Amino acid sequence: MNLPVLFSFVSAAIAALFVVIAPFSKSRGLPLWVFAFGMLALAAEQLLTGLALQKTNPLEIAELIRWRFAATSLLPGLWLLFSATYSRGNLKQNLSKRLPLVIVAFVLPITLVVSAPASLAHLIQHPEEPFQWIVTLDWAGFFLHVFMLLSMIGAMVGLERTYRASVGTLRWKIKFMLYGMGTLFAARFFTSSQIVLAQQIDPSLETINAVALFTCCLLVARSVFRKGSFEIDLYPSQSIISGSLVISLAGGYLIAVGVLSKVIAHFGGDQAFAIQTFLVLIALVGLGVLVQSDRFRQLIRRFVSRNFQRPLYDYRTLWLKLTATTAQSVRRKDICESTTKLLANLFDTKLTSIWLLDANGTSFDKISTTDHTEDAEMGNTPSSIPADNISEELTQSPDPRSIEGVEDAWAQPILASNPSSFDDGGNRILVPLTGQGRPVGFIVLGDRTNTLEFTQQEFDTLRCIGDHIAANILSAALTRKLEESKEIEAFQTMATFFVHDLKNAVSTLNLMLKNMPLHWDNPEFREDALRGIGNTSNRITDLITRLSQVRHELEISPSPTDLEELLRSAIAEWEKPEQIDFSSEIPSDITVAADFKKLKSVILNLLINACEAMEGTGSIALKAGVKGPYAEIVVTDSGCGMSADFIRNGLFRPFKTTKKSGLGIGMFQSKMVVEAHGGNIMVESQEGQGSVFTIRIPILTGP
Repeated sequence: MNLPVLFSFVSAAIAALFVVIAPFSKSRGLPLWVFAFGMLALAAEQLLTGLALQKTNPLEIAELIRWRFAATSLLPGLWLLFSATYSRGNLKQNLSKRLPLVIVAFVLPITLVVSAPASLAHLIQHPEEPFQWIVTLDWAGFFLHVFMLLSMIGAMVGLERTYRASVGTLRWKIKFMLYGMGTLFAARFFTSSQIVLAQQIDPSLETINAVALFTCCLLVARSVFRKGSFEIDLYPSQSIISGSLVISLAGGYLIAVGVLSKVIAHFGGDQAFAIQTFLVLIALVGLGVLVQSDRFRQLIRRFVSRNFQRPLYDYRTLWLKLTATTAQSVRRKDICESTTKLLANLFDTKLTSIWLLDANGTSFDKISTTDHTEDAEMGNTPSSIPADNISEELTQSPDPRSIEGVEDAWAQPILASNPSSFDDGGNRILVPLTGQGRPVGFIVLGDRTNTLEFTQQEFDTLRCIGDHIAANILSAALTRKLEESKEIEAFQTMATFFVHDLKNAVSTLNLMLKNMPLHWDNPEFREDALRGIGNTSNRITDLITRLSQVRHELEISPSPTDLEELLRSAIAEWEKPEQIDFSSEIPSDITVAADFKKLKSVILNLLINACEAMEGTGSIALKAGVKGPYAEIVVTDSGCGMSADFIRNGLFRPFKTTKKSGLGIGMFQSKMVVEAHGGNIMVESQEGQGSVFTIRIPILTGP
């Protein structure tokens, strides 16, 4: 048995072990099953490859190669699905966005293998070895490996997003899983690119695939020993693809291979082409690993600082990043979570947690952390610490400092609630958060990469960051209080109108009850009483309905609507007073997409408001027409008009009204209805000179 065959069988056996172990895992979610099926496909592929390398009969080799292609056709879809689901907290949302791509990655390769098995590859005899055969790709096999090439790039981009989204202990848990799968995907990317370029399968490339699978299994096994590899939920940024290192390296590799092929073609000879391109790939992947390495970045910063006399951090960039990170958050939890991630990446700490003082000032609550150890998940570490002497200590000593080994009573609860996950994790650092002369909370940093000690320069940086975060948290608290005050004010305003109308209704009912004993025998009184009770009941029902609509999102059901029919229906429903002079000008053949009932209520509300704006006689005009892509409805009245200040600050706001009886909800809801139709409502008015309301609704132009 030669070495390539041995590598194929060994890697297939180890990959198959993961398939056997998967059903016995505690976390048997979609990512684990996809991983298991992916490993099964890889094991089958390597087993068939090893068997084909042993054979000398061309018919047997061809049959094994066809089955090998069948196993290969499953890999693009499986590994794209794995990279999109592994360690994702928003699994359903993330998968729904990438499901079409995953389906294509499944369907197209499998369709090629099933529909064109004879066009995958053919065998030609080796020109120098009488019992050796060369597998040459046909068109279906060529496109199959093109799909493999593209899917490996997509899978590596998915893993990169997961890696960038992880910080602290989360990154420590999944790092070897990502390294292992990244190694496998990078090797498959390399071999697929070589197969596509040469349009034949070299046995040396199969050896690379086998070695990569073996290495991947070892790294994944190392990750499994750390536990929780399939139990972590991350939320990668959706914009990270634009700066993807994987895409940059893949592009650089393909360019380098293209240049290398031209050089070799110019000087002659192609025996060393595969080895040279493999070295190019290894160099680029190694560069990517170094760029993503916490230790490497930290060592570079320290080397530059010591030898070129410059600070460890670009403080301008750091401050802009901190400001941009926290400026987007207006809630305490959001500020703390974004700060935790920033600090963990900046100082390379696996343990980073933020604790804030509660509203009563009696305890500090853990708001965010990067430490997701099993103890924390099982509830063995407290999420709340009694304030006791901690508040006084933070106020008296606001500078960041190491609390490792401190035996004071105030420090013990902090150390116990922030346990180190590593024996050589270094000192734990306390960063007080104080503002306006009082404690806000504190930050704990620990488990630093390389166990490097914090320098005085870094302590100064932490002091500035702590002051900035404390100010943001206090500002968020003030914002929350302001929102609560506005909510209370809105409730009180609504309650005032509500109580006023209810009081009128109750007064009417009380008057009827007082008169009932005296006039009950009078049939006319009973008729009037029943009518009054019915009107009062309708008034209360209408009041409740209108108030309930304010707090619900507006939903419309637009359909093709004849504007003339809608306007005439509103006019017919309107009870026009006799002293009002009304005119209308409504053209036909104007169709809009509208919710008939809701838009009619807007027109009816404008007509009623116009009536109520006039004392005694007056005139109202309703005119419709077309202006550009809009149908325009204009309601003009000669009423009392409105001030510019009220139009600007009160007309379309709820509970703002100039009428003695009214909730100030009608125009607010009218504006919501019109805007929900994609239109707008405008008003021109002067006090004592009437008002002009203009509604514009898009004309329905399509079928």
